[in-house]
Amino acid sequence: MNNKITFASAETCMIMDPIHSNSLGNVHGGELMKIMDNIAGIVCVKHTKGTVVTARVDEIEFHKPVHVGNIVTCTGQLAYVGTSSMQVMVNVVVDRLDESSDQEPALTAFFTMVHLVDGKPSKVPKLVINTKEEEELYKLGEKKYKEIKLKL
Repeated sequence: MNNKITFASAETCMIMDPIHSNSLGNVHGGELMKIMDNIAGIVCVKHTKGTVVTARVDEIEFHKPVHVGNIVTCTGQLAYVGTSSMQVMVNVVVDRLDESSDQEPALTAFFTMVHLVDGKPSKVPKLVINTKEEEELYKLGEKKYKEIKLKL
């Protein structure tokens, strides 16, 4: 049995409906951020096997608009763990069904999630780095974590 804690991830796809948009057919940024927040939460629940809350969202960047009828794919990848907090890199790509183009990046952000036990921050399992890609992601997440700590 493998006891190594790997880098948790999660993914979901959704077609954007009129309920997600304004009167011009553009999907509200808040709707997309909600999807991103859910994915970040799922990633961290998978890692901690417990309750997590969103503490912070950093560097949210809107790259391309999303419209009604587009399919969005949202992925989250655990990047770094501190004592009770975790950094999750979240990406949203868009498929435009009326065009023959490839998927395009629509949004990116880093989420800081905190593990709670009895309503208080609680220790999270450490990560074991198994690949070069995980090492690079860990270094990026660690950099973001340290930048946040400097701001506080």
